[in-house]
Amino acid sequence: MPEGYKVNSQETLSNYLEFVKDLCAEKKYVTFSYKLGKPRTIKQNSSMWKFCAQIAERCNDAGYEMQTTSPVLSKVIETPWTDRSVMDNIWMPVQKAMYPNKSESSSELDTYEVSPVAETVIKFLGEKYGIYVVFPSKDFKDGH
Repeated sequence: MPEGYKVNSQETLSNYLEFVKDLCAEKKYVTFSYKLGKPRTIKQNSSMWKFCAQIAERCNDAGYEMQTTSPVLSKVIETPWTDRSVMDNIWMPVQKAMYPNKSESSSELDTYEVSPVAETVIKFLGEKYGIYVVFPSKDFKDGH
């Protein structure tokens, strides 16, 4: 199972180097990978999901249904928006356009990359559809 090690100070660097030496001595063959930057936080993840749920609610309330297709369906079916469908069909396309080198997961975003995606979504929905949502920042009670 992969493990992670955060290096953000001289002390954690020293600890990591000691860990690497011990692991290499014990296992003889180890493959390492790394990620640059500070990954988005758990709080940011919760805020993203709350944001998507709020968008879904506002879209549904405004009568903007999602259009669902599949190889089995002969026609497009209109379905209500959900937090998952907003994440998959609104957030992720914007994220991919803004950060094409990131994988298809919001967990790949750095802390400073979350807000620009949210701001782009907010601007688009407001200007094109009159749907206004504020990105949750802190202390919301009914998040994911």
